[in-house]
Amino acid sequence: MLFLIQENLFKEDHYTMLIELMERYKFDYKIVNTNQLEDNGINIDINTTNVFCFGSIKMAHVATKNNWYPASFMNDNHDYEVYSKEFGLENMLNGDSIICNFSDKINFDTDKFIRPCKDTKVFTGKVYNKYDWEDFVEDQLHNNNRKHLKSDTKIQVSTPKLIQQEIRCWIVKGKVVTTSYYKLGSIMYMGECLDELVLNFAQEMVNKYQPADSFVLDVCLVDNKPFIVEINCINCSGFYRQDLSKLINALLVYDIEK
Repeated sequence: MLFLIQENLFKEDHYTMLIELMERYKFDYKIVNTNQLEDNGINIDINTTNVFCFGSIKMAHVATKNNWYPASFMNDNHDYEVYSKEFGLENMLNGDSIICNFSDKINFDTDKFIRPCKDTKVFTGKVYNKYDWEDFVEDQLHNNNRKHLKSDTKIQVSTPKLIQQEIRCWIVKGKVVTTSYYKLGSIMYMGECLDELVLNFAQEMVNKYQPADSFVLDVCLVDNKPFIVEINCINCSGFYRQDLSKLINALLVYDIEK
């Protein structure tokens, strides 16, 4: 299986870590830059259809058009409106979310956490106050470079939560294969998570619903209770301090050219 890796997308140390692992285990891989991604294909020689992509949303679309396998696991289930109902709102960090359009007026009785419903990276979810949000909306609706962020883009609006820990879990074929903390409180912290409370909750949620054959599940603790923060496409998600060799070896289940 060929691993196709888009450069200048992941953080430099994460990108370096991935390339070093490819070299160490002599995996078949190619690097592609953004300029080589075209609407109907990719400007690079590839002599196989057994391809796994690490890259942008655009690369995911290109992979699908080329009928590669497994290519990308991006699909319409990577949408809060879909997966929150399947996992259960009681298991979602922002289960109190109101869904509305990007251009809709929001009642700022307090600061709000706002993010896109779909995993399209059109803007980063975070806590906004009334004035910052209204300035952001005004700017984006009149910014012609924002082709994918439109007035009817669906967003979720919820109350901010005090989060103790945030953990990213990589799921392959229904199994939690590796994990990493990425935040403790407000402090960035990266290290493998071995907390059975988190691991058991993540696997329980995966047993309940899988939005894709492989995906990324972000979990957090609030008052020592686990919740789902969001899911992400495994092809487009950044790395932290997970066991990358475990992840890559798990992905070899899709290697049809063994």
